[in-house]
Amino acid sequence: MLTEKQLEERINYLGSSDAAGVLGLSRWKTPLEVWAIKTRQFEPKELDSEAVELGNELEDYVARRFMKKTGKKVQRVNETLYHPDYPFLAANVDRRIVGEKSVLECKVTSAWKASEWRGEEIPQEYIIQVLHQMAIGGFTKGYIAVLIGNQDFKWKEIIRDEKVIKDIIRKEVYFWQEFVEKRQMPMTIKAQDGDVLYALYPKATEESVIELGDDASRICESIDSLEADEKVLKKEIDEQKNTLKAMLTTYEMGVTANYKISWKNQEERRIDVELLKKEEPGLYEKYSKLTSKRVLRVSVKK
Repeated sequence: MLTEKQLEERINYLGSSDAAGVLGLSRWKTPLEVWAIKTRQFEPKELDSEAVELGNELEDYVARRFMKKTGKKVQRVNETLYHPDYPFLAANVDRRIVGEKSVLECKVTSAWKASEWRGEEIPQEYIIQVLHQMAIGGFTKGYIAVLIGNQDFKWKEIIRDEKVIKDIIRKEVYFWQEFVEKRQMPMTIKAQDGDVLYALYPKATEESVIELGDDASRICESIDSLEADEKVLKKEIDEQKNTLKAMLTTYEMGVTANYKISWKNQEERRIDVELLKKEEPGLYEKYSKLTSKRVLRVSVKK
């Protein structure tokens, strides 16, 4: 569990939870988001305090279960560890293994993510996280223990891989020195970067124009092609769904050897906005909310 001071200090370095994001290999953080946070241009969404507190409580349980299952003894690590050569690379580790140069990372996840931990599987974000910790703290081995859905416990070993660790550190150093220190935005843009981009550039300067060049033209051509494919695929999907409806006729449910198909009755109530605006303009003004956004449109120049 990090102290308030440690949480504040995290903006000044790349931590183990940033590593996969910097590499573009995280489902939760993108290179752009990490950069925007570290340059103090974007505030990440606040985590649910109850969920954070529960996670901290269960971290102790996971560590105790690991000791019971393995016979190893662990101890809490309260200080932030820093890379000996790069002070902007750091790690906050959950536990050290007593008598070993090893680190333990404790995780809690929901039952629907159980498949990510099947057999020898470990989510890649967590492998990168532990390898980052090994690089920072000089650990020769890492362990990861996970409580899945409050009903299944697993622990796994991560061996130190010098080649991969060097590559991670090289990319993190480059990211910090070339993008964070120079405040130069990385152009590795991901699908989930919409909120970050809007936070960075919420308002357009009216009547302003910039010449973007050939790279932008190629992106626009790609969008045209992908959207054409999307329309074809949507039509095919709708045709297949309608075929199923024709098979179901008046039946609510259909079954095959591998699937269940339902076409159920459903009712919903919606507010007629135009009627409300016409007949009760005062109520409409009182309860409507004006929002601001930027809309991207791509069209061929005439």
